[in-house]
Amino acid sequence: MSLLRLALGAALLGLSLAPASAAAQSAPDLASLRAIEDQVQHLRGLHATDTPPVQVLDQAALRQYLTDELERDYLPSERESDQKELLALGLIGPGDDLLQIQLDLLSDEVVGLYDADTKSMYVVGDAAFGPTERITYAHEFTHALQDQHYDLRALAPKHPLSNDRSLAAHALIEGDAVLLQTLWAETNLTQDELLDVARASASGGDDVLSRVPPIVRAELLFPYVDGLSFVRQTYRQAGNDYAALDAVFQHPPTSTAQVLHPDKYRAHVEPVDVSLPDLAAALGPDWRHVGAGVLGELDTRVLLQQYGDRLEAIRVAGGWSGDSWQLVERDGQSAIVLSSVWESEEAATNFFSAYGRGLRARFAAAAADVASPTRLALSTQTAATDLRLDGRTVLAVIAPDRPTADALVAAVVASAP
Repeated sequence: MSLLRLALGAALLGLSLAPASAAAQSAPDLASLRAIEDQVQHLRGLHATDTPPVQVLDQAALRQYLTDELERDYLPSERESDQKELLALGLIGPGDDLLQIQLDLLSDEVVGLYDADTKSMYVVGDAAFGPTERITYAHEFTHALQDQHYDLRALAPKHPLSNDRSLAAHALIEGDAVLLQTLWAETNLTQDELLDVARASASGGDDVLSRVPPIVRAELLFPYVDGLSFVRQTYRQAGNDYAALDAVFQHPPTSTAQVLHPDKYRAHVEPVDVSLPDLAAALGPDWRHVGAGVLGELDTRVLLQQYGDRLEAIRVAGGWSGDSWQLVERDGQSAIVLSSVWESEEAATNFFSAYGRGLRARFAAAAADVASPTRLALSTQTAATDLRLDGRTVLAVIAPDRPTADALVAAVVASAP
């Protein structure tokens, strides 16, 4: 899945969607922006190697710019893969359109951003430049410094092979910027201005996110919330020394599991590579490959939570070690295979049990063809599932019919070493 591949999706929308503050001032002048840049450089301990140009747009022009970037950089193949993967897993409904959801997010007010492609800062010139807008500029200028020193496109490519790895990189990037903007606000805003920002944040900003599917909301918030937690722990354990964070940029986290559990990052617990055969080839010439990727701990948590209990989902997903999914299609009917590896046989059993209950809840009218401690096979008129537990591995198949599900299981088993 590539929700964070979207040209200016989660990485650029986050805090730029903050509502305008009550104590708004006049539109920004260049001297004010340069002053914030100097303050950010001092706090972050990174000095600009170049001064990014500042382009001033009105609200409509900036929104159109974002829309054009999104439609250009979110490739048709990625749109199809993301849409059909999430639909196959039951994480979105038939009426949900991922591209339209992203475009709808752009309908909120965007007050500023940094673009790693043009190396430019963009600010809205027809909006008041109060405390919230100044905080946002500090946040976005931090991205300019990150880009100059660590190359944001190298850290988080637009078209990653693993969405999970991309989410982890964005968590570092955004967590750093949120921590910096917090320190900047504490240092440069008055108590009254801080109260204005708090009131503005409390009065709005979550409405648009409350209307999107949980998987979209989780991926949009993860870099800012869990990323901040990851970065702040590193910063504080080093005695509030940014040098420790600079070291993390040299070796960024490689999975959402490392971000959610910083001890795994420090212990170099890397995700396990899980391979699947060419399933389209195994099924025959009428089938085509649509997409493949890594679900990761974060999205596995959402998968369990979608049809289960939130706290159990967090606990069970915490045992994730690695996975691989692949989606194939014939005549408009999709089939998905998810093979996952867990930290222990107990962790695998926990996932098998929790996801099995989720499948029963999702396919409530299904007949149980097989229901044993190591296999759950459900069938409806339009779907067939097969969930299998083998030691630390769990294989999940969701197909349009039983023969296809059986063929997919056989292909995976035959490819096993």
